[in-house]
Amino acid sequence: MAENILVIGGGPAGLNAATMLSELGVKVTLAERDSFLGGNPKKFKYKFLFPDMQPADDVIGKLIKKAETNSNIKVYLSSEVSDFKENGKKFDATIKSPDGNETKTFDSVIVATGFEHFDPARDAKYSYQLFDDVIDIKDLERMMGEGNFVRPSNGQPPKNVAFILCVGSRDRHVGNQYCSRVCCTVSVKQAIELREHFPDCEVYIFYMDIRTYGFFEDLYWKAMEEYDVQIVKGRVAEITSGENNTVICKGEDTLLRGPFEIPFDMVVLASGMEGGPQSSEMAKKLGLELDEHGFLKPQNVTLAPFKSNKEGVFLAGACTGPKAISDSITEGGAAAMDAYIYAVKNH
Repeated sequence: MAENILVIGGGPAGLNAATMLSELGVKVTLAERDSFLGGNPKKFKYKFLFPDMQPADDVIGKLIKKAETNSNIKVYLSSEVSDFKENGKKFDATIKSPDGNETKTFDSVIVATGFEHFDPARDAKYSYQLFDDVIDIKDLERMMGEGNFVRPSNGQPPKNVAFILCVGSRDRHVGNQYCSRVCCTVSVKQAIELREHFPDCEVYIFYMDIRTYGFFEDLYWKAMEEYDVQIVKGRVAEITSGENNTVICKGEDTLLRGPFEIPFDMVVLASGMEGGPQSSEMAKKLGLELDEHGFLKPQNVTLAPFKSNKEGVFLAGACTGPKAISDSITEGGAAAMDAYIYAVKNH
């Protein structure tokens, strides 16, 4: 009899977990809260993925197609786990969907509920939602994915754009002291895309520390040397309205140790990652632990990074902390193997 495994979350990690399990002959139930598969990359219409600028649809689209066409995977969209109980070494879970409630017994469970973007409106100094031309990286990603990058205020291409890094990350004021890992690289990638599409547009990146770790460092140098992106070490303290329908970034250049006040057509806020409400919901429903930052907590970050505190329930992707899409896909596969081993042993 084939093993039955529940995967909660249809983003990059959940999709890869589901497809890998299905190829092992496992019957997979994939429950996704949104009305579509693909997670944030699909929701915000990611166009290219770093570091190689590969079209997002070539990666995420492939995973979605595998999940939708594999007879071993039953997909529930606009759904949630409404009830969850241990049943010996197995689990009884009720999937609540538009078609009604369905209760099944599963041999193991993978939680891959992803992350939420920090809402910049929580920090007044960024003037997000106050000025039309102040957006964040997910807004910009969607605009570029739709091929419609213009100033929201007047529908015209911008002549200069500022990126502000570490919005909602490494900030005790908003309660997120951790680094969100990928915001620097995403911003650098987007800056390159802007320069490619608008060669006359000046692009600035204001940073505390650039953290394009590993091979992502190549994008950092490429942005400066090949695309003339101006990367400035400085802190923006305030965004206000300026003349001629501009927004003004006020702050301090921490290398030159001097204040600056620069008008821009647009400002892009590099909003970080948070665990989001779904992490706390999963913790409550499944009896899982949260870490001090609001992400789901692995049993042991080093030795058991995909095991939760509950035996038979495994974790994958950004639900355990900020990470790149490539890392989430890899973790989905690793969690699938852990869940499969557990299921076989206790079938």
